[in-house]
Amino acid sequence: MTGAVLGAPAPRTREFAILAVALAAVAFSLNGFFVRQLEAATTWQIVFWRASGLCVVVSLMFVWQHRGRAAAVFRQGLPIALIAAPTQGIGVVFFIYSLTHTTVANTMMMLSATPLFAALLGWAFLGEKVGWATAVAIAATMAGIGLMTLDGIAGGSLWGNLAALGNACTFAIFITYLRRGRAGDMRPTVILGAASGVAMAAALGDVLAVPLHDILLCLAWGMFAQTTGMTLMLIGSRGLPAAEISLVAMVEFVLAPMWAYSVTGELPTPMSAAGGGVIFAAMLGWSWRRARLNRTIPLRPGS
Repeated sequence: MTGAVLGAPAPRTREFAILAVALAAVAFSLNGFFVRQLEAATTWQIVFWRASGLCVVVSLMFVWQHRGRAAAVFRQGLPIALIAAPTQGIGVVFFIYSLTHTTVANTMMMLSATPLFAALLGWAFLGEKVGWATAVAIAATMAGIGLMTLDGIAGGSLWGNLAALGNACTFAIFITYLRRGRAGDMRPTVILGAASGVAMAAALGDVLAVPLHDILLCLAWGMFAQTTGMTLMLIGSRGLPAAEISLVAMVEFVLAPMWAYSVTGELPTPMSAAGGGVIFAAMLGWSWRRARLNRTIPLRPGS
């Protein structure tokens, strides 16, 4: 799950916003499919070429839209970008590592806890209240994570599971920062985040010793799937509250394991499936309740 971060016009209707978020989730659900199509690329090689494709396309879109004002708009987004972008870059490393060291289903089930981590950060740093429903969801999620962690220790996928959990935490931090700049163009954050991923991968891995097939696949992944998902997610996020976005975006966590199964027949172990089911059920119920408590702010005419 990579987030609502690209500048875009506000949608005119709530139904259009829901459709945009759902389509974004479909695009993001292809992440595991791309990883399973690779032949030999390592974590750092995947991060480098995927982030390169994303960075190039988003930069070109940004410059094309703002033209002579691109530098000024970029500077306006720097205060948040300089803080949020490194978190995004680290989160991408966690995400790719998880996909290459555990099942796609395990990764997605761990990532489904992201909205809850965001709520906890909002309580800790923004003074947002944690109600009884959130407290119950926290307890259930911790139980589910405990089951998956025990299964990972027994099955050798512990680090992949923990990396997915790390990605859920870093993405929650990322979207917490983005709340402050949601009204502006957040593409500077995406550009710097992708650039930080490229820099880390280039410094820590041999990013050139990779088959051409894998390079082209990772570039296509970043240039098309990720860019499309991010654009659609922000379009939807401007017409829906965060709780409803979290609920609709769960389409990704259902579809991603299905794509992986269709390609490799990959399935989680029974204990991981049970733990993930607890997490998913907790998040579904929690997001549904929050969606009922939050209503979309009507858009002003001409906005």
